[in-house]
Amino acid sequence: NLQTDKIQISHINLPPPDPGAVSHQSDIKKVSYTYNEALELLGYGKFNILLLLVTGGCLMSVINESMNMGFIIPTAECDLDLTIYDKGLLNGSAFFGIVISSHFWGFLSDTWGRRNVLLTSTFGTFFVSLISSFSVNTIMLVVTRFIAGFLISGCGATSYAYIAEFHSDKSRPRTISLAAMFMAFGLFYLPLLAWIIIPLDSKFQMNLFVFGIKFTYWRLYIILTTLITGLVALGLLYLPESGKFLLTKDKSDAVIAILAKIYQWNNTNKSTLDYPVNLIQVDSIDQQIINDIKNRRKIGLTKSIWYQTAPLFKYPLAVNTFKASLLMFSVFVTSSGLLAWIPDILKHYIAYQNESMTLCQAVDIFIHGNQSTSVAKIECSTEIDSNVFLITALMGVFFSVCYVANSFMINKFGKRNLLNAWFFFCGACGLVVIWITDFYTSMIVLMLHLTAGVCGSVLSAISVDMFPTQYRAMALCLILMFGRFGGMLGSNLVAVLLSTNCDLIFYLFGCCLIVSGIIGFSLPK
Repeated sequence: NLQTDKIQISHINLPPPDPGAVSHQSDIKKVSYTYNEALELLGYGKFNILLLLVTGGCLMSVINESMNMGFIIPTAECDLDLTIYDKGLLNGSAFFGIVISSHFWGFLSDTWGRRNVLLTSTFGTFFVSLISSFSVNTIMLVVTRFIAGFLISGCGATSYAYIAEFHSDKSRPRTISLAAMFMAFGLFYLPLLAWIIIPLDSKFQMNLFVFGIKFTYWRLYIILTTLITGLVALGLLYLPESGKFLLTKDKSDAVIAILAKIYQWNNTNKSTLDYPVNLIQVDSIDQQIINDIKNRRKIGLTKSIWYQTAPLFKYPLAVNTFKASLLMFSVFVTSSGLLAWIPDILKHYIAYQNESMTLCQAVDIFIHGNQSTSVAKIECSTEIDSNVFLITALMGVFFSVCYVANSFMINKFGKRNLLNAWFFFCGACGLVVIWITDFYTSMIVLMLHLTAGVCGSVLSAISVDMFPTQYRAMALCLILMFGRFGGMLGSNLVAVLLSTNCDLIFYLFGCCLIVSGIIGFSLPK
């Protein structure tokens, strides 16, 4: 009987499980989340908007602080007695500071924290820029702008890392693209502000002396351009440290507390206690990143840079490094190098807008007609046509539209095809502008030539696919460093050639872009 009972029991049909009970058990078992899963639970709300405005403002500040000198030079030359070579130093000083400090800030970002670097960078830049507005001579202005460039460099790559580490895989690409758009806004903001402020110098005399220095409108312009940096610094005070960075410090409890607070910000009807994450489990990809950062802290700055950089100059990566760096150098030398001089060039050309002459003919007449010394010292004149800045502002709007257009065209035409099309088109415009004698046509073609700057984002997207994951960040840093060096070199090259052979500027820059387009065919699709 005992055996029979056992057989009967074995044939009992159990009822099907309750779906609600299964779901409840699943929730109970979900005791840990990956960092990416924890971010997805935050939703999108006030915190993300504030984060976008602040990090976007950081990127905009990089543009403001590195390119604002080009807009004050036409009037500051009176107060500081600037030669054309002094102008070249001023236009390139911030770029030089950015170039030599890139690796330093990258190391600090991984060892000291994203937020700490951004706070130091923005507050430091704000105060140094304020000091630069009270410069009493060229040397003081060049030095303070160099220091401002050195400091604002910390906002470059760190801003991208900071905003990326608060967004999940799904929302990260779109958010980074939106943040990058603020750099295009800077190209519009600078000339628009100059259009409002700089021409006032010839209309309303500012009889104000500060620390014994006559306070003029170009000094006010510097203060207003760096005001964005100051506002960004204040905004950072309301934001927490990156959760992923804190994970590298083994501070998972602090990460959960930060994410719970963000959850409350984004969901006004919820409290921090409603956030379901109590334990964060680091996945394999995040663990690799964390291990890399910890290793960098152990070996120090110099060895960290060497171990990450040396493989990029060995076969087979050396070929990719050389090509990408050369092309980025070409983009910056032709766009940033010349763009910094546009207000000063337009100041001369706009005086002959009703005459039939090329841009370089107008510049030659002004420079050689007023040359008083062997170093091409320009006679002082504070009067400047406000249309100079209006035209530059319209250029900034056009560049912004091109950035947006690129985001739609890049998938349709392919990254390499789009890049090469820009290279050939902008290079051809650079060669054509030499021969145009109509002012307005010349301005349109010059603007199209300067649009080469939008190639930088396309080239960066291609470069990502040219390097292994473990070397990708350092490769991009190195490529951008070569690009910024090109911007500095291009600015000083324009300073020399404006007074010796203006046409050669456009021959060199136009051919440089066309050669870059030819090299571009060797890039991956």
